[in-house]
Amino acid sequence: MGRKIDHAVVEVVENFRSEDALLLFAQKQLERAERVVVVYEAGPLGYSLYRKLKALGVECYVCAPDSSEQQRKRRKNNRIDARNLTSKLFNYLNGDQSALQMVRVPSEEQEQRRLVSRQYDQLVEERKRLGAKGNAMLLSQGFGSWSNWWRPKTWARLNSLVPAWLLERLQIWVDVLKMLDEKICQAKVGLARGCSGPRPKGVGALSQMQLRSEVLDWHAYSNRRKIACLAGMVPSEWSTGEKERRGSITKVGVPAIRRIIVEMVWRMVLFQPQYKPVQKWQEVLRGRNPALKKKAVVAIGRQLMVDLWRLETGRVTAQELNLVMIDAEGV
Repeated sequence: MGRKIDHAVVEVVENFRSEDALLLFAQKQLERAERVVVVYEAGPLGYSLYRKLKALGVECYVCAPDSSEQQRKRRKNNRIDARNLTSKLFNYLNGDQSALQMVRVPSEEQEQRRLVSRQYDQLVEERKRLGAKGNAMLLSQGFGSWSNWWRPKTWARLNSLVPAWLLERLQIWVDVLKMLDEKICQAKVGLARGCSGPRPKGVGALSQMQLRSEVLDWHAYSNRRKIACLAGMVPSEWSTGEKERRGSITKVGVPAIRRIIVEMVWRMVLFQPQYKPVQKWQEVLRGRNPALKKKAVVAIGRQLMVDLWRLETGRVTAQELNLVMIDAEGV
């Protein structure tokens, strides 16, 4: 932990053995100083420490991790990290808003909703991983690739083709995958059940709830650039003088939001062909060039993210966007 008092040099305080020791140290600093400000990097500690420090009366921030300086110097340890973070906080408090990239801290309710959504994604990823392991076994023994090989119908076919010793190995994965299927189904129903109010046709209840849980608060974003940046769907840029050069998207936002939006776009193409961005890129989407199709999906997704923000904050109506809406019951 680093400490800086007024304009003095940055001191490095020894590591604390427990969270209670850190909170006790913060309490002592409050007794000695008019203002105590703490910052730490987002990570495995979550936001519980933030809430405990705020409860004590400490001004606390959570920032995004940044190791660019350490990578440049090829030196990284806790003492260097503490000094750098403390110096950046001092600069931030003195007006340099770019010194630290602050993280928006969710409320406990928002964090719980996001945790449920992310656990659903983790279950799906775990099913993919284990399914791929079983499929690799089948491929290695010359039985080809089998999609969803653990499902009852496919498993029944495999029983008549695969030798007993291999079935025994696969059965280990089958039991786990069936349990995962059940848990995923339960999580999906639970998430979709929480969806209320109208939504654009093609935007599933599950996708709607996951997007809301990742955005946290639509009203926290003041313009379209900020909400598009949250999804990482803004182009990279390398411009100077009169030369302007833009490249692929930055992907600096939340990956989960980008995935959800891309899934929404493909459904919007199917269910809402009258949507203006879909009409704009319709010719490309009908073509055979996969690279151009990918660019079209990203372009539509960026506009869809902005339009959903405008809908959620009441800036426009669905009629103005030429969107067909359905009720929550139309899941």
